[in-house]
Amino acid sequence: MEGDHAWRPGLDQEALERADWTSQVKDYAIIRLDRDGLVLSWNTGAELVKGYSREEILGRSFEVFYPPEDRESGVPRQLLAAAEHHGRAEHQGWRLRRDGVRFWGDVVITAVRGDAGELLGFVKVTRDLTEQHRLERSRQQFIAGVTHDFRSPLTSIEGYAAMLAGELTDPVLGDFASRVRSNALRLMKLVDLMVEHCHLPAGAVALNPEPVALATVLRTVVDDLSTTVQGHEVTLQDTDVVLPADATALARVFTNLIGNAAKYSPPGTRVDVLVERGEQVVDVVVADRGRGIDPADRDTIFDEFVRGRRAHDDGGFGLGLSVVRSLVEQHGGSVRIDDGRFGGTDVTVRLPLAGVLTPADGAGLQTAQG
Repeated sequence: MEGDHAWRPGLDQEALERADWTSQVKDYAIIRLDRDGLVLSWNTGAELVKGYSREEILGRSFEVFYPPEDRESGVPRQLLAAAEHHGRAEHQGWRLRRDGVRFWGDVVITAVRGDAGELLGFVKVTRDLTEQHRLERSRQQFIAGVTHDFRSPLTSIEGYAAMLAGELTDPVLGDFASRVRSNALRLMKLVDLMVEHCHLPAGAVALNPEPVALATVLRTVVDDLSTTVQGHEVTLQDTDVVLPADATALARVFTNLIGNAAKYSPPGTRVDVLVERGEQVVDVVVADRGRGIDPADRDTIFDEFVRGRRAHDDGGFGLGLSVVRSLVEQHGGSVRIDDGRFGGTDVTVRLPLAGVLTPADGAGLQTAQG
C-alpha cells in the first residue's frame, strides 16, 4: 500500500543482527567475564584502554588490570561479589595497562543471569578518566591555595580591626574600624562559600545521617546568627519533629535562608520560622517581610550565580540558594519560593520524615552562607 512505511526486516536488519557491536566501540573497554572473572571477550576499546591484544588476554583473570595493592586487599573479588549480590557494582580507582602504566578508571560491572536466574557471568565496562582525574586534582590544589592565600590576610585584617574598634575612643575612628572588620568578615564568608561551592560537585565530604531534632538545629542557627540578624526579631515555632538528616548540613541550609531573610528585609521587621508537619514530610517555612523575589526570577533563583533583579547591590555571588537546593535534594527533599504570607517571601524547605540517606551516599557538605 502506497504510503505504508511499516518497518520490515531486510538485509540491513540481518546485517545489524549479525554484527559484533561491542567489538567496534573504541571509547569504552567492554569485556565479558565468566563467573570466576576470566576474560571471555575483548573489544577494540579494551585493547586501546588496557593495551592487551585479544590473543594475550582471553582466558586470563581480570585481576591483572588492578594494581598490586588492590589485588592484595581483594578489591577485584569484592566487586564481583557486589555485582552478583546487587546486580551491578561501580568503582573508580587506579588500573594497570599492559605496559605497567597506571590510568584512572571508572568501572561498572553488571551481573548477567539466565532465564532461571542463574549467574552466567559478568559484563565489565571501563572508561579511562585519567585526564579528568588530573584536572580535578589540579582544581582541588588551586582551591586549597586560594583558601589559604585569601583567608590568612583577611583573618589578620579582621583581628586588627576588631582590636582597634575596641580600643579607639574617637567614635568616628571606631566606626571606621568596625566597617573594616565588617567588610573583612563579609569577604571571608564569600571566600568560604566559593570554596565550598567548588567542592559540591565532587562530593568532598560525606553526609552523616542520624536522628535530628529539628527544633535544636533551628535554635542553634538563630543563636549563631545573633550578630548577623541584629535589628530583626526571629521567632521559632515549637516542634518535636525528629527526622533523619545531617545536622550540620541542615544548619547550613537554614543559616543561609534565615540570614537572607534578615538581609533583604527592612530593619526592625520580624522573620518567622514555621514548621508544618505532614504524615510523611515536614515543611519548614522561613517567612520574611522584605522586598520579595520577582516572580520572573523564581524559576532561576536557585541556579548558580543568579541573584534576582531585586537584589540591588547587596553583595554575594548568587551561590547561596544553589547550595541550599543541592543540600536539601541530597536529603531527598525540595525547596520552593512563594509570595510571603506576611508580605515578603516564604521559602519552604520540604524534608522527608522517613529515612532516605545512608552514610555511603557520599554527598557533599557545603557551607551555605551568602
